[in-house]
Amino acid sequence: MLYIRPDWDSYFKNIAEVVSTRSTCPRARAGAVVVSEDNRILSTGYNGSPSGEPHCTDEGIGCDMVDGHCQRTLHAEVNAIAYAARAGVSLEGSRLYLYINPDSYSVCRECDKVRKAAGVSLAI
Repeated sequence: MLYIRPDWDSYFKNIAEVVSTRSTCPRARAGAVVVSEDNRILSTGYNGSPSGEPHCTDEGIGCDMVDGHCQRTLHAEVNAIAYAARAGVSLEGSRLYLYINPDSYSVCRECDKVRKAAGVSLAI
């Protein structure tokens, strides 16, 4: 069988899907991968609570829903950008790959504004 090497976009989209498996949101799984101009992974993130905070999937916690949105959860894109910021990694000129399941969800306006402010282009 002939092995076909994936192109960079397919490669990073697949990684974003694997990252989404760490999600702690019962409504949707999302994973984000931020990649440099020379195709190096700078940061990853998934939707879930901030580090050290209880997760929706923890026993007895559940979702804190207001207007159809969980107040406990950070979106994958914001988590990836925040982790890079904590580590002092510049994301200027980078691009973001995003996996969301179910695929009826899309990038929200707030996350899109944060992404643009961080200098990250959207590659989905």
